Amino acid sequence: NGVVTTANISCPTRSPQFCANGLQPAKAYDQKGCCYDYECPCVCNVNNKNNYLTFDGKDYSFAENCTYYLVKEIIPKYNLTITMTKEACESSGGDTFCSQILTVAYQSEVVVLKQSKISGAVQNQVDIFKIYAPYKTTEILITGTDIVVSLKIAAIETTVLYSGSSIIIKLPQSLFGKNTEGQCGTCDNSQSNDCRAPNGHIESCSTSAGQWAVPGEQCVQPTVPPTPSVIPCSSEVCNNLNSSVFQECHKVVPVDFYFGACVQDVCENACASLEAYAINCAAAGVCLNWRNQINGLCETWTSDCKQCVCDKDSLSTQCTPLVCLDEVPVNCTEPGQQVVSKIKDCCSTQTCGQCACFTHFNDNYESSCQDCYCGPNMDPKNSLHVIVCKPVVCNTSCSQVPLSVQHVTLFHVGRQSSK
Repeated sequence: NGVVTTANISCPTRSPQFCANGLQPAKAYDQKGCCYDYECPCVCNVNNKNNYLTFDGKDYSFAENCTYYLVKEIIPKYNLTITMTKEACESSGGDTFCSQILTVAYQSEVVVLKQSKISGAVQNQVDIFKIYAPYKTTEILITGTDIVVSLKIAAIETTVLYSGSSIIIKLPQSLFGKNTEGQCGTCDNSQSNDCRAPNGHIESCSTSAGQWAVPGEQCVQPTVPPTPSVIPCSSEVCNNLNSSVFQECHKVVPVDFYFGACVQDVCENACASLEAYAINCAAAGVCLNWRNQINGLCETWTSDCKQCVCDKDSLSTQCTPLVCLDEVPVNCTEPGQQVVSKIKDCCSTQTCGQCACFTHFNDNYESSCQDCYCGPNMDPKNSLHVIVCKPVVCNTSCSQVPLSVQHVTLFHVGRQSSK
Protein backbone atom coordinates (compact mmCIF):
# COMPACT_ATOMS: atom_id res chain seq x y z
CA ASN A 1 0.00 0.00 0.00
CA GLY A 2 2.78 2.42 -0.91
CA VAL A 3 4.87 1.56 2.16
CA VAL A 4 8.48 0.54 1.57
CA THR A 5 9.73 -2.19 3.86
CA THR A 6 13.35 -3.26 4.25
CA ALA A 7 14.89 -6.43 5.57
CA ASN A 8 18.49 -7.52 5.99
CA ILE A 9 19.77 -10.15 3.57
CA SER A 10 21.12 -13.17 5.39
CA CYS A 11 24.52 -14.21 4.02
CA PRO A 12 26.07 -17.63 4.69
CA THR A 13 29.29 -17.69 6.70
CA ARG A 14 32.34 -18.19 4.50
CA SER A 15 35.89 -19.16 5.47
CA PRO A 16 38.99 -18.32 3.41
CA GLN A 17 40.19 -21.29 1.38
CA PHE A 18 43.75 -22.44 0.79
CA CYS A 19 45.17 -21.31 -2.56
CA ALA A 20 47.38 -23.81 -4.40
CA ASN A 21 49.49 -20.99 -5.84
CA GLY A 22 50.27 -19.60 -2.38
CA LEU A 23 48.44 -16.31 -2.97
CA GLN A 24 45.92 -14.83 -0.57
CA PRO A 25 42.23 -15.56 -1.31
CA ALA A 26 40.10 -12.54 -2.13
CA LYS A 27 36.43 -11.75 -1.50
CA ALA A 28 34.17 -12.20 -4.53
CA TYR A 29 30.76 -10.54 -4.12
CA ASP A 30 27.57 -11.71 -5.76
CA GLN A 31 25.61 -9.65 -8.29
CA LYS A 32 23.74 -7.78 -5.54
CA GLY A 33 27.00 -6.82 -3.88
CA CYS A 34 25.89 -8.00 -0.45
CA CYS A 35 27.11 -11.57 0.07
CA TYR A 36 30.56 -12.81 -0.81
CA ASP A 37 32.61 -15.94 -1.07
CA TYR A 38 36.38 -16.40 -1.08
CA GLU A 39 38.18 -17.29 -4.29
CA CYS A 40 41.82 -17.78 -5.23
CA PRO A 41 43.20 -15.40 -7.86
CA CYS A 42 44.53 -17.10 -10.99
CA VAL A 43 47.95 -15.58 -11.74
CA CYS A 44 50.27 -16.87 -14.48
CA ASN A 45 53.92 -15.77 -14.79
CA VAL A 46 56.48 -16.06 -17.57
CA ASN A 47 59.85 -14.90 -16.28
CA ASN A 48 63.04 -14.42 -18.35
CA LYS A 49 61.29 -15.97 -21.36
CA ASN A 50 61.71 -19.63 -20.35
CA ASN A 51 60.51 -19.87 -16.71
CA TYR A 52 56.78 -20.51 -16.27
CA LEU A 53 54.46 -20.43 -13.26
CA THR A 54 50.92 -21.64 -13.99
CA PHE A 55 47.67 -20.18 -12.67
CA ASP A 56 47.71 -22.68 -9.82
CA GLY A 57 51.39 -22.29 -8.93
CA LYS A 58 53.13 -25.11 -10.82
CA ASP A 59 56.54 -24.04 -12.15
CA TYR A 60 58.48 -25.45 -15.11
CA SER A 61 61.01 -24.47 -17.79
CA PHE A 62 60.39 -24.43 -21.54
CA ALA A 63 62.88 -23.03 -24.07
CA GLU A 64 61.48 -23.66 -27.56
CA ASN A 65 60.86 -20.72 -29.90
CA CYS A 66 57.48 -20.35 -31.61
CA THR A 67 54.03 -18.81 -31.02
CA TYR A 68 52.12 -20.52 -28.21
CA TYR A 69 48.78 -20.21 -26.46
CA LEU A 70 49.31 -18.95 -22.92
CA VAL A 71 45.57 -18.62 -22.22
CA LYS A 72 42.76 -20.10 -24.28
CA GLU A 73 39.14 -20.67 -23.23
CA ILE A 74 38.05 -24.30 -23.31
CA ILE A 75 34.47 -23.24 -24.03
CA PRO A 76 34.39 -19.75 -25.67
CA LYS A 77 32.52 -17.44 -23.32
CA TYR A 78 34.31 -14.10 -23.27
CA ASN A 79 36.39 -14.52 -26.47
CA LEU A 80 39.72 -13.99 -24.66
CA THR A 81 42.92 -15.43 -26.12
CA ILE A 82 46.50 -14.62 -25.08
CA THR A 83 49.46 -15.87 -27.12
CA MET A 84 53.21 -15.36 -26.80
CA THR A 85 55.76 -15.40 -29.60
CA LYS A 86 59.25 -16.35 -28.47
CA GLU A 87 61.93 -15.28 -30.94
CA ALA A 88 65.55 -16.43 -31.09
CA CYS A 89 67.94 -14.24 -29.09
CA GLU A 90 70.20 -11.84 -30.96
CA SER A 91 73.75 -11.08 -29.86
CA SER A 92 75.36 -7.76 -30.64
CA GLY A 93 78.57 -6.33 -29.21
CA GLY A 94 78.61 -8.72 -26.26
CA ASP A 95 74.97 -7.98 -25.37
CA THR A 96 72.08 -10.41 -25.84
CA PHE A 97 68.55 -9.24 -26.73
CA CYS A 98 65.73 -11.79 -26.40
CA SER A 99 62.42 -10.53 -27.73
CA GLN A 100 59.03 -11.92 -26.75
CA ILE A 101 55.79 -10.64 -28.25
CA LEU A 102 52.50 -10.86 -26.35
CA THR A 103 49.20 -10.76 -28.24
CA VAL A 104 45.95 -10.18 -26.32
CA ALA A 105 42.74 -10.75 -28.29
CA TYR A 106 39.42 -9.82 -26.65
CA GLN A 107 36.13 -9.70 -28.52
CA SER A 108 37.00 -7.90 -31.78
CA GLU A 109 40.09 -6.08 -30.47
CA VAL A 110 43.69 -7.27 -30.74
CA VAL A 111 46.60 -5.68 -28.86
CA VAL A 112 50.23 -6.62 -29.48
CA LEU A 113 52.80 -5.87 -26.77
CA LYS A 114 56.43 -6.07 -27.85
CA GLN A 115 59.88 -4.62 -27.34
CA SER A 116 61.96 -2.49 -29.65
CA LYS A 117 65.41 -0.94 -29.40
CA ILE A 118 65.21 2.83 -29.41
CA SER A 119 68.38 4.88 -28.88
CA GLY A 120 70.11 1.82 -27.46
CA ALA A 121 67.46 1.23 -24.79
CA VAL A 122 64.92 -1.57 -24.84
CA GLN A 123 61.46 -0.02 -24.73
CA ASN A 124 57.98 -1.52 -24.58
CA GLN A 125 55.67 -0.85 -27.51
CA VAL A 126 51.92 -1.32 -27.88
CA ASP A 127 51.22 -2.30 -31.47
CA ILE A 128 47.61 -1.58 -32.28
CA PHE A 129 48.50 1.04 -34.83
CA LYS A 130 52.08 1.26 -33.55
CA ILE A 131 51.17 3.57 -30.70
CA TYR A 132 52.59 3.95 -27.20
CA ALA A 133 50.88 3.84 -23.83
CA PRO A 134 48.66 5.32 -22.49
CA TYR A 135 45.87 4.22 -24.81
CA LYS A 136 42.20 3.43 -24.41
CA THR A 137 39.70 1.58 -26.55
CA THR A 138 36.08 0.70 -25.85
CA GLU A 139 37.04 -2.33 -23.77
CA ILE A 140 40.76 -2.04 -23.07
CA LEU A 141 42.82 0.43 -21.01
CA ILE A 142 46.61 0.51 -21.49
CA THR A 143 48.95 2.45 -19.24
CA GLY A 144 52.61 2.14 -18.36
CA THR A 145 56.20 3.30 -18.69
CA ASP A 146 59.37 2.08 -20.39
CA ILE A 147 59.67 -0.49 -17.62
CA VAL A 148 56.21 -2.09 -17.53
CA VAL A 149 52.97 -1.84 -19.51
CA SER A 150 49.63 -2.56 -17.85
CA LEU A 151 46.63 -3.78 -19.87
CA LYS A 152 43.26 -3.99 -18.13
CA ILE A 153 39.90 -5.31 -19.35
CA ALA A 154 37.38 -4.11 -16.76
CA ALA A 155 34.44 -6.12 -18.07
CA ILE A 156 36.14 -9.43 -17.28
CA GLU A 157 38.38 -8.20 -14.42
CA THR A 158 41.52 -9.20 -16.33
CA THR A 159 44.96 -7.62 -15.92
CA VAL A 160 48.08 -8.23 -18.04
CA LEU A 161 51.47 -6.80 -17.01
CA TYR A 162 54.25 -6.81 -19.61
CA SER A 163 57.84 -5.79 -19.02
CA GLY A 164 59.61 -7.68 -21.79
CA SER A 165 61.60 -9.79 -19.33
CA SER A 166 58.42 -10.91 -17.54
CA ILE A 167 54.72 -11.39 -18.22
CA ILE A 168 51.99 -11.56 -15.57
CA ILE A 169 48.39 -12.53 -16.38
CA LYS A 170 45.70 -12.26 -13.69
CA LEU A 171 42.19 -13.69 -14.19
CA PRO A 172 39.24 -13.99 -11.76
CA GLN A 173 38.34 -17.56 -10.88
CA SER A 174 34.66 -16.61 -10.70
CA LEU A 175 34.65 -15.96 -14.48
CA PHE A 176 37.34 -18.31 -15.81
CA GLY A 177 37.33 -21.15 -13.26
CA LYS A 178 37.85 -24.56 -14.92
CA ASN A 179 37.63 -22.96 -18.38
CA THR A 180 41.24 -22.13 -19.36
CA GLU A 181 43.90 -24.13 -21.15
CA GLY A 182 47.33 -23.48 -22.62
CA GLN A 183 50.80 -23.04 -21.18
CA CYS A 184 49.32 -21.19 -18.16
CA GLY A 185 47.29 -24.25 -17.23
CA THR A 186 43.74 -24.60 -15.91
CA CYS A 187 42.45 -21.95 -13.51
CA ASP A 188 40.79 -24.15 -10.87
CA ASN A 189 43.01 -24.06 -7.74
CA SER A 190 44.48 -27.49 -8.48
CA GLN A 191 47.95 -28.26 -9.82
CA SER A 192 47.06 -31.80 -10.89
CA ASN A 193 45.76 -30.75 -14.33
CA ASP A 194 47.96 -27.73 -15.08
CA CYS A 195 50.10 -29.62 -17.61
CA ARG A 196 47.25 -30.78 -19.82
CA ALA A 197 47.87 -31.28 -23.54
CA PRO A 198 45.34 -30.19 -26.21
CA ASN A 199 44.09 -33.80 -26.43
CA GLY A 200 43.17 -33.71 -22.73
CA HIS A 201 45.98 -35.98 -21.51
CA ILE A 202 47.99 -34.96 -18.45
CA GLU A 203 51.72 -35.00 -19.23
CA SER A 204 54.92 -33.43 -17.96
CA CYS A 205 54.87 -29.66 -18.30
CA SER A 206 57.90 -29.55 -20.62
CA THR A 207 56.12 -32.02 -22.94
CA SER A 208 52.64 -30.47 -22.92
CA ALA A 209 53.94 -26.89 -23.29
CA GLY A 210 55.29 -27.51 -26.79
CA GLN A 211 51.92 -28.87 -27.95
CA TRP A 212 50.23 -25.49 -27.46
CA ALA A 213 51.85 -23.99 -30.59
CA VAL A 214 49.41 -21.88 -32.62
CA PRO A 215 48.52 -23.82 -35.82
CA GLY A 216 50.29 -22.63 -38.95
CA GLU A 217 53.34 -21.23 -37.16
CA GLN A 218 56.83 -22.27 -38.24
CA CYS A 219 58.59 -23.39 -35.07
CA VAL A 220 62.39 -23.20 -34.89
CA GLN A 221 64.18 -25.52 -32.50
CA PRO A 222 66.72 -23.67 -30.33
CA THR A 223 70.39 -24.42 -30.82
CA VAL A 224 72.22 -25.50 -27.69
CA PRO A 225 75.56 -23.67 -27.46
CA PRO A 226 78.56 -25.50 -26.00
CA THR A 227 78.89 -25.12 -22.26
CA PRO A 228 81.76 -22.72 -21.59
CA SER A 229 84.26 -23.54 -18.86
CA VAL A 230 83.89 -20.37 -16.82
CA ILE A 231 83.70 -19.55 -13.16
CA PRO A 232 80.07 -19.86 -11.94
CA CYS A 233 78.26 -16.55 -11.64
CA SER A 234 77.59 -15.19 -8.16
CA SER A 235 74.03 -15.40 -6.85
CA GLU A 236 74.49 -12.36 -4.63
CA VAL A 237 71.74 -10.48 -6.46
CA CYS A 238 69.28 -13.36 -6.00
CA ASN A 239 69.77 -13.46 -2.22
CA ASN A 240 68.04 -10.09 -2.00
CA LEU A 241 64.73 -11.78 -2.82
CA ASN A 242 64.80 -13.54 0.56
CA SER A 243 66.08 -10.51 2.45
CA SER A 244 64.26 -7.79 4.35
CA VAL A 245 64.11 -5.73 1.13
CA PHE A 246 61.16 -7.83 -0.09
CA GLN A 247 59.95 -9.03 3.31
CA GLU A 248 56.72 -7.03 3.15
CA CYS A 249 55.77 -8.80 -0.08
CA HIS A 250 56.52 -12.34 1.15
CA LYS A 251 53.15 -12.35 2.90
CA VAL A 252 51.15 -11.86 -0.31
CA VAL A 253 53.32 -13.26 -3.16
CA PRO A 254 55.39 -16.48 -2.75
CA VAL A 255 59.02 -15.83 -3.62
CA ASP A 256 60.33 -19.37 -4.32
CA PHE A 257 59.57 -19.33 -8.07
CA TYR A 258 61.35 -16.01 -8.59
CA PHE A 259 64.37 -17.05 -6.54
CA GLY A 260 64.71 -20.28 -8.52
CA ALA A 261 64.42 -18.43 -11.82
CA CYS A 262 66.98 -15.89 -10.63
CA VAL A 263 69.54 -18.56 -9.74
CA GLN A 264 68.93 -20.31 -13.06
CA ASP A 265 69.45 -17.12 -15.09
CA VAL A 266 71.96 -15.41 -12.81
CA CYS A 267 74.64 -15.28 -15.54
CA GLU A 268 72.28 -13.62 -18.03
CA ASN A 269 70.01 -11.20 -16.20
CA ALA A 270 69.38 -11.86 -12.52
CA CYS A 271 67.84 -8.41 -12.05
CA ALA A 272 64.95 -9.42 -14.33
CA SER A 273 63.70 -11.87 -11.69
CA LEU A 274 63.82 -9.19 -8.99
CA GLU A 275 61.98 -6.81 -11.28
CA ALA A 276 59.33 -9.43 -12.08
CA TYR A 277 58.76 -10.13 -8.38
CA ALA A 278 58.51 -6.42 -7.62
CA ILE A 279 55.95 -5.97 -10.42
CA ASN A 280 53.85 -8.83 -9.05
CA CYS A 281 54.13 -7.33 -5.56
CA ALA A 282 52.92 -3.97 -6.85
CA ALA A 283 49.97 -5.69 -8.54
CA ALA A 284 49.12 -7.18 -5.13
CA GLY A 285 49.24 -3.76 -3.51
CA VAL A 286 52.78 -3.81 -2.09
CA CYS A 287 55.06 -1.17 -3.63
CA LEU A 288 58.77 -1.47 -2.82
CA ASN A 289 61.68 0.90 -3.42
CA TRP A 290 63.89 -2.13 -4.01
CA ARG A 291 66.38 -0.74 -6.53
CA ASN A 292 67.75 1.75 -4.01
CA GLN A 293 68.08 -0.87 -1.28
CA ILE A 294 70.34 -3.48 -2.90
CA ASN A 295 73.52 -1.41 -3.14
CA GLY A 296 73.03 -0.45 -6.77
CA LEU A 297 73.25 -4.01 -8.12
CA CYS A 298 70.19 -3.26 -10.33
CA GLU A 299 70.24 0.78 -10.41
CA THR A 300 72.23 0.45 -13.68
CA TRP A 301 72.74 -2.23 -16.46
CA THR A 302 74.38 -2.70 -19.86
CA SER A 303 72.19 -2.89 -22.96
CA ASP A 304 73.41 -2.94 -26.57
CA CYS A 305 76.86 -1.71 -25.44
CA LYS A 306 75.35 1.24 -23.61
CA GLN A 307 75.23 1.96 -19.90
CA CYS A 308 71.59 2.40 -18.86
CA VAL A 309 70.03 3.74 -15.67
CA CYS A 310 66.45 3.86 -14.41
CA ASP A 311 65.46 7.51 -14.06
CA LYS A 312 63.15 7.90 -11.06
CA ASP A 313 61.71 11.23 -12.22
CA SER A 314 60.61 10.27 -15.73
CA LEU A 315 60.19 6.53 -14.96
CA SER A 316 62.15 5.77 -18.11
CA THR A 317 65.59 4.43 -19.02
CA GLN A 318 68.48 6.74 -19.94
CA CYS A 319 71.45 5.22 -21.80
CA THR A 320 74.92 6.46 -22.75
CA PRO A 321 77.58 4.65 -24.85
CA LEU A 322 80.16 2.59 -22.99
CA VAL A 323 83.73 3.95 -23.06
CA CYS A 324 86.41 1.40 -24.01
CA LEU A 325 90.08 1.69 -23.09
CA ASP A 326 92.70 1.86 -25.84
CA GLU A 327 93.44 -1.60 -27.18
CA VAL A 328 96.90 -2.84 -26.19
CA PRO A 329 98.69 -4.63 -29.10
CA VAL A 330 100.12 -8.09 -28.42
CA ASN A 331 103.10 -9.87 -29.98
CA CYS A 332 102.46 -13.54 -30.72
CA THR A 333 105.79 -15.21 -31.49
CA GLU A 334 105.34 -18.77 -30.25
CA PRO A 335 105.01 -21.52 -32.92
CA GLY A 336 101.43 -21.99 -34.10
CA GLN A 337 100.17 -18.80 -32.46
CA GLN A 338 98.17 -16.00 -34.00
CA VAL A 339 96.58 -12.75 -32.82
CA VAL A 340 92.95 -13.32 -31.79
CA SER A 341 90.53 -10.41 -31.32
CA LYS A 342 87.63 -10.98 -28.94
CA ILE A 343 84.71 -8.84 -27.78
CA LYS A 344 84.39 -8.80 -24.00
CA ASP A 345 81.99 -6.48 -22.19
CA CYS A 346 81.39 -4.67 -25.49
CA CYS A 347 85.09 -3.79 -25.89
CA SER A 348 87.66 -5.42 -28.19
CA THR A 349 90.71 -7.15 -26.70
CA GLN A 350 93.64 -8.98 -28.31
CA THR A 351 95.17 -12.23 -27.09
CA CYS A 352 97.49 -14.93 -28.45
CA GLY A 353 95.74 -18.12 -29.50
CA GLN A 354 96.52 -21.28 -31.39
CA CYS A 355 95.40 -21.53 -34.99
CA ALA A 356 92.29 -23.66 -34.54
CA CYS A 357 90.91 -25.38 -37.64
CA PHE A 358 87.57 -26.84 -38.58
CA THR A 359 88.53 -30.46 -39.31
CA HIS A 360 86.76 -33.74 -39.87
CA PHE A 361 88.74 -36.78 -38.77
CA ASN A 362 88.60 -40.02 -40.76
CA ASP A 363 87.40 -38.35 -43.94
CA ASN A 364 88.89 -36.74 -47.01
CA TYR A 365 89.97 -33.59 -45.17
CA GLU A 366 92.93 -35.41 -43.65
CA SER A 367 94.99 -37.96 -45.50
CA SER A 368 98.56 -39.16 -45.51
CA CYS A 369 98.68 -38.32 -49.21
CA GLN A 370 97.54 -34.72 -48.70
CA ASP A 371 99.34 -31.67 -47.38
CA CYS A 372 96.93 -29.82 -45.02
CA TYR A 373 97.19 -26.49 -43.22
CA CYS A 374 94.98 -23.84 -41.60
CA GLY A 375 93.60 -21.58 -44.31
CA PRO A 376 92.85 -17.86 -44.05
CA ASN A 377 89.07 -18.26 -44.40
CA MET A 378 86.79 -18.90 -41.40
CA ASP A 379 83.61 -20.93 -41.07
CA PRO A 380 80.77 -18.46 -40.18
CA LYS A 381 79.00 -21.06 -38.06
CA ASN A 382 81.79 -21.61 -35.55
CA SER A 383 84.37 -18.89 -36.33
CA LEU A 384 87.12 -21.50 -36.82
CA HIS A 385 89.62 -21.53 -39.68
CA VAL A 386 88.75 -23.87 -42.55
CA ILE A 387 91.39 -26.48 -43.28
CA VAL A 388 92.95 -26.47 -46.76
CA CYS A 389 94.42 -29.64 -48.23
CA LYS A 390 96.40 -30.19 -51.42
CA PRO A 391 97.51 -33.54 -52.90
CA VAL A 392 101.12 -34.45 -52.25
CA VAL A 393 103.09 -34.25 -55.52
CA CYS A 394 105.18 -37.40 -55.96
CA ASN A 395 108.52 -37.40 -57.75
CA THR A 396 108.12 -39.90 -60.60
CA SER A 397 111.47 -39.19 -62.21
CA CYS A 398 114.31 -41.33 -60.84
CA SER A 399 117.98 -40.94 -61.80
CA GLN A 400 119.73 -44.11 -62.96
CA VAL A 401 122.35 -45.69 -60.68
CA PRO A 402 125.17 -47.90 -62.03
CA LEU A 403 124.33 -51.58 -61.72
CA SER A 404 127.59 -52.27 -59.95
CA VAL A 405 126.44 -50.50 -56.82
CA GLN A 406 122.90 -51.91 -56.77
CA HIS A 407 122.07 -54.67 -54.32
CA VAL A 408 119.54 -57.21 -55.38
CA THR A 409 118.29 -59.87 -52.98
CA LEU A 410 117.05 -63.11 -54.46
CA PHE A 411 114.77 -65.37 -52.48
CA HIS A 412 114.64 -69.07 -53.17
CA VAL A 413 113.10 -71.86 -51.25
CA GLY A 414 115.62 -73.09 -48.73
CA ARG A 415 118.42 -70.63 -49.44
CA GLN A 416 119.24 -66.99 -49.99
CA SER A 417 122.00 -65.51 -52.11
CA SER A 418 123.04 -61.98 -52.87
CA LYS A 419 124.78 -60.35 -55.81
